[in-house]
Amino acid sequence: MTQSRPDWADGLTNALTGIRHAPKPILRLLEIHAGRLVSEAEFAEFVTSAAENDPALVQLRLDVAGWDSDESLDTTATVDGPTPPHTAARRDAICRALELEDMGITALTRRVPIFEKAAIVISKKFEPWYREARKKRTTVYWDDYETYLRDVKKWEAEAIASLDQTTTDVIERLSDPTRAEIKQTKGLVVGYVQSGKTANFTGVVAKAVDAGYRLIIVLTGTIEILRAQTQRRMDMELMGVENILAGQDPSDATVAKELDYQQDEDWIAQKFVRHGAALEQQGVVHISRVTTHRDDYKRLPQGLTRLKFLRTDKSKLLNDESNLFNTDAYVAVIKKNSAPLTKLIKDLTPLKDDLAQLPVLIIDDESDQASVDTTNPDKFDKPSADDRKRSTINKLITQILQLCPRAQYVGYTATPFANVFVDPDDERDLFPADFVLSLRRPPGYMGVQDFHDVGKRWDDDDKTIATSNELAYVRSLVGDAEHDPDARRSEIQAALDAWVLSGAIKKYRESVSDLRYRHHTMLVHESVSRADHSDAASDVRTIWKTSGFASADGLARLQRLFESDFAPVMEARAEGSPVPASFGAIRPYVADALQEMTSDGDPILVVNSDKAIQDQQKKLDFEADKVWRILVGGTQLSRGFTVEGLTVSYFRRKAGQADTLMQAGRWFGFRPGYRDLVRLYIRRDQTVDLYEAFEALLLDEEALRDELRVYEGFDEDGMPLVEPRQIPPLVSQHLPWLRPTARNKMWNAVIESKAAASGVQDRYSVPPRGDAGNERNLLGVASTFVGSASSDVGLQYVLADGSMGVVDSKFGVLSAAEFLHLFQKLEWHPQYEEVVRPFTTFLEKATNDGRINEWAVVWPQPSKTVGRIKLSGVDAPVIRRGRRTGGRIDFVGSDQKHRSAVEPIARGEAVVGLAGAEGRGVALLYLVDDRDQGSPDELNLTNVIPLISMAVPTSSTPHKRDLIQWTVRVKAKSEDAVVEKD
Repeated sequence: MTQSRPDWADGLTNALTGIRHAPKPILRLLEIHAGRLVSEAEFAEFVTSAAENDPALVQLRLDVAGWDSDESLDTTATVDGPTPPHTAARRDAICRALELEDMGITALTRRVPIFEKAAIVISKKFEPWYREARKKRTTVYWDDYETYLRDVKKWEAEAIASLDQTTTDVIERLSDPTRAEIKQTKGLVVGYVQSGKTANFTGVVAKAVDAGYRLIIVLTGTIEILRAQTQRRMDMELMGVENILAGQDPSDATVAKELDYQQDEDWIAQKFVRHGAALEQQGVVHISRVTTHRDDYKRLPQGLTRLKFLRTDKSKLLNDESNLFNTDAYVAVIKKNSAPLTKLIKDLTPLKDDLAQLPVLIIDDESDQASVDTTNPDKFDKPSADDRKRSTINKLITQILQLCPRAQYVGYTATPFANVFVDPDDERDLFPADFVLSLRRPPGYMGVQDFHDVGKRWDDDDKTIATSNELAYVRSLVGDAEHDPDARRSEIQAALDAWVLSGAIKKYRESVSDLRYRHHTMLVHESVSRADHSDAASDVRTIWKTSGFASADGLARLQRLFESDFAPVMEARAEGSPVPASFGAIRPYVADALQEMTSDGDPILVVNSDKAIQDQQKKLDFEADKVWRILVGGTQLSRGFTVEGLTVSYFRRKAGQADTLMQAGRWFGFRPGYRDLVRLYIRRDQTVDLYEAFEALLLDEEALRDELRVYEGFDEDGMPLVEPRQIPPLVSQHLPWLRPTARNKMWNAVIESKAAASGVQDRYSVPPRGDAGNERNLLGVASTFVGSASSDVGLQYVLADGSMGVVDSKFGVLSAAEFLHLFQKLEWHPQYEEVVRPFTTFLEKATNDGRINEWAVVWPQPSKTVGRIKLSGVDAPVIRRGRRTGGRIDFVGSDQKHRSAVEPIARGEAVVGLAGAEGRGVALLYLVDDRDQGSPDELNLTNVIPLISMAVPTSSTPHKRDLIQWTVRVKAKSEDAVVEKD
């Protein structure tokens, strides 16, 4: 999809850069920049045919995405009235403002789709300031960072546009640095494991410096290599050569000796950003680094003891524009250890007068680690916010916030539960009281949806390598290998073979394409015990030395693995990456891979402590050098440490450790050009199924994002539907098995009525196995559903990946009153009662108000069953669905095909055989086998469970405030008593 690049393309880039804040007639501007008239046909041809990373096309996508998203964009000059962001109406207004005709509009629409919202934001009311301020204040640091991502890192336009929008969403909710009144803000950004959170907070820092923040404190994880990596990345991509040199001459021998990056390959190759003459513009400030790549914060002359703020106008406050944009900014990248944080506090303390007027931004990376106060207030005689003892790091961070009254705190995490369960009534703590922003899953990210068959149920489809992520990427480890050394040796050998073979395939691909693989790593994770790590590394090293990969036996072993495993997966999943025709094509590259792996001895490294990492920092520095290594470790590999190039994971934890899994899924991340080579060797047996445990935990995270998506935003009166302090009860509702700590006594928000207004929601938390309530549900409710669903219908579905088909179903209709009566008869798991009560209240109100008129009962008829039972005179099919393990109280979820097929009904749309109608909800019915695995019992009315999924009609929530309604509760005199108030 390329053509010879027109001579005016750079002129288009320049023209677009000049109209970033609002669209203007593009061809007229292009004529000025290009020096000649460019026709709409030429413009449309370029947009249609330009290379994906062409700077002009990327800039066009960035600007259009920005206009798609800008809530403040005035479109009244081209269309009647304002237009909502992310809509076809907004895009029409943009095209009119650009003065494009049909040909240009068609090209733009095809190549630049309407930009989707990049994040979910739960927020208090706030005073918007940044979008307007951005038009008046400097944007040099953000502009140069954006250009760096586009031209050097070759980011796609969609990813840059998402970063621009989400970082603006964060900055907008912080206090304006020039604001006269003091205001402190606390927020949380929720990303995905190894998904680019560093890029997001680097973008926030860039915009913060541009906007007027003059002290930036970035708190990294608890190990030095993480801090050093973050420092280097911010130096390279944001602060730039001029700020690193700080006016010094790098050719001076003394300067060169002290320079952080004198031997750094990227510094030598001039890959560090340069700001050039832009730093001399009015209002553009320099950045002084308080920490360096080599050193954490120290009380040295280059530290805050030299921190000075220039007041051009001494009659005005430091944060007045006349002063703020004439004084330098300072950036400190500090790990979350007590020593450097204590030193920082000691240097800040004497600066109280300046700090009262100084706009400060604190970025807390991995904010669920170390930052959260883990002390139990009930253990102390005076458990109030003022008197209670705090965990060390939490106390130090809160001290910084006290010293800096204008400080803004933004935490970053992929596992938000610890953060949202912080005490929201303690204003000195780190609860994200002002906003929680959940980032969208980034393009190209390989996460839970890619390793698990999320939403896929094999009742109708064949499970193949092409259709099943589990079959493609997951290799099961069965049994307790601790007592079967031969089995464990065989498992490790298979994983090592996969690592060597995938490395050879990468070398092959480099030889026949533009793909390059700087890193190629393997993870071995069996235990959190350091002693176990040493033993595991010794075992892996012994097997490695006896593998004989280059011998005839070793090559024969690799060939068998290639033909039985890698070749079929590559054929189905390569997505355009080169696929070798046979093992013979990659055989010559096995030696190249081995040479890369053994360039510094055997490739096995133990990574289980800060000291171990420090001792091997050069071998583990993904930023500075190639890393082709096998990493053996535990906690340090599961907290913030990004394992680049991870291709093979061997994960075998003992039973009983599943509760610590959340952050350990290091195999998630970006896998450009080698997604089809990734393999996960993981324990799966009847004693412990780590694969299912991971799926459940990570889907809990996804469930929280989906829940927040429903209730984000503001109602018709401009009030937030949900504030951050109301997220904990929302989480408890959605995940009733997840019980918060004793501090929930301090939460005042109680959900009174709550709709399931986001598509289909599974109501699968039925009584425990063997409880008589299940039989009553079957005979008292499901039998009526089965009896009513007497018509045959084929409902069409279309999935997000474009696949489509028909769901053969039985169909029937019940009145709203009859359905409500039946729903009220259903029995639930005891822990689910608090969840179903507000939903039932919503159903009662919506039915009584006439917002729900009837319910369609849809009963899919699968081609694959485990048997049949007689129910209401019907020979009813029974399917397999497993109960969740690990203390959960529900079943595996419904089929995404079925959800897609019935959602249009709840939207009031017509489907095959059924006219559209407002006020019609959908109940999706399954009958599932609830016998123990391997049970000899026949299917009968006591071991078959009815499961119901529901989609309430869209018309049942005409106003946003109908989605959720709250009451409050206050603490009574008794510590444990709770009083609810209307």
